[in-house]
Amino acid sequence: MNRRRWSALDGNLLFNRGGTAAIEFALIVPALLTLVMGCYEASNLIIADLKLEAAAETAADLVAQTRVSTVLQSSDFTNITNATTKVMTPLPTGGNQLKIAYASITYSTGSPVIDWHVEVNGATAINAGSLPNSASAANLGNEATGSTDSVIVAKLTYAYTSPISYVLKSSYSLSEAALNRPRYMSCVPTYLNTNDVCP
Repeated sequence: MNRRRWSALDGNLLFNRGGTAAIEFALIVPALLTLVMGCYEASNLIIADLKLEAAAETAADLVAQTRVSTVLQSSDFTNITNATTKVMTPLPTGGNQLKIAYASITYSTGSPVIDWHVEVNGATAINAGSLPNSASAANLGNEATGSTDSVIVAKLTYAYTSPISYVLKSSYSLSEAALNRPRYMSCVPTYLNTNDVCP
């Protein structure tokens, strides 16, 4: 009789599928969680890079919009920088997290020459040997002796920190640059130019 009871029990256990879904769920959850968190982290990183690109274009465009007979002062660069940081919203930009370098390049000698440069939050200065997208800069200017063409360059560096570091690493250094031609004059003068006049 006991044997019959045990064999019936074994048969019931053998065909019992009640916990299968729970076991399958427990096996799939780690992979599914990794996939979801990885997608979240990757999309945040991509959004940060797109915002940085838009901010670089904004910075270069605002400098390029300088009107004739206007000389950009230090306070103007502060205002342009403040506008540029607003483009990065809602990402944090405090401290040295967002670094901006501005420069004006002319081609009056037949090769790129830095007329002036301004750095914000400890950004690395743009020089003729390290122009971002230098091929594009050369295409935008007339590289001939005596040329008055110029290009405004804005290079932004952003220290991105992931809110969650589950799949990707916790921090990235993103960098974007934008080039723009001055709209209303051949060269944008600043307080850094000799007698406020472009070369």
